Amino acid sequence: MGKLIILDIELEPIKSFLISVHNSAKKEYSKIAKRAKNGEFHHYDDEANAYFIPMQWENISIRAALGELNALIEWELGSLAAKEYHKKPKGKRLLFDLRYPEKVSLIEKHYNIKLADIKYYDQIENLRTKVNSFKHRKGFKHPIRENCKTLPEKTEINYKEALGYIQIVREFFINFWKKTIKTV
Repeated sequence: MGKLIILDIELEPIKSFLISVHNSAKKEYSKIAKRAKNGEFHHYDDEANAYFIPMQWENISIRAALGELNALIEWELGSLAAKEYHKKPKGKRLLFDLRYPEKVSLIEKHYNIKLADIKYYDQIENLRTKVNSFKHRKGFKHPIRENCKTLPEKTEINYKEALGYIQIVREFFINFWKKTIKTV
């Protein structure tokens, strides 16, 4: 129960931030629409430009929320890998220096499970892929690893999808803990 409480404490500010920025952007959109209705914009580009800033607020908040979820996933999985890592440390490399696949391998060895078999793991991997596309390629998909149909292909994500990932992370760890510890 303690792990779930801690996870919820960590997830709630991410969710609250995402909702707050979304609501602020919606208010700004309403103000812009009212200005447009009152004829304040003399050219359609002026109106489009006015929408750009709140639209970017939302985009930045979505990327930030996904980044925070990814950091939380990596931290938790790193902590879970520690049990196996400390049995035989990897020389001068610290646990946190290990690459993600190495941590996954340590977890799978220690708990004798496959993370891919845990419900929602494929969505966790999808989240990580999206975050990496924003982090490393300004939102463009990796053309080979992601089997892009066209070049370049952008990673798309919206507010509702980002909110959904918060619940997916929660459910993934609940399912993981059910397989690895007695009480969640």
